[in-house]
Formats: sequence, C-alpha cells, structure tokens
Amino acid sequence: MLYTTEEAAVICGFLNAHLAQAGVEASVRKRNAAFQCGVAMGTLQPDDYRWAENVLCFLKPCWWQLHEDHRALENVLLKTHLLAQK
Repeated sequence: MLYTTEEAAVICGFLNAHLAQAGVEASVRKRNAAFQCGVAMGTLQPDDYRWAENVLCFLKPCWWQLHEDHRALENVLLKTHLLAQK
C-alpha cells in the first residue's frame, strides 16, 4: 500500500515547508530529501514511514494550529502509522 497522489502531496508539501529551511539540521534535510524521492518512486520502506510518522508527530503542534485542513494531515499521519507497522 502506498500513498495516494493527494496524500503524497499533503505529506511532501508539509514536510518540505518545514524541513527545507536553512535552520533545520542538514541530516534532517537530507533524510527528508530521501523520503521525498522514495514517495515519488514508490520505494518507501517501513523505516521511512516510521521516520515520517515521528516527524509528523513532532511537528503536530505546528500543523494542528496553523493549517486549516489539519484533518488531511491527521489522515496522512494515521496512514503513515499503519504503513510503518508492516
């Protein structure tokens, strides 16, 4: 099971908005870039999903208050959790 196009857009767009900034540690930006490539190529592994789940949970205070459609992010977080368990 992979992300739908809409889910991929939600998670990739959100992570890029927060993790591509210069103030983010280089190793985190590099890991995000690898995640983005994995989403695009459909090659994500359980560790990739666990990483994304951890990042989304860490950033939850930001997206819960700042984004109108926080439900889309919550749905992606739930799907990411399920994919990480496989």
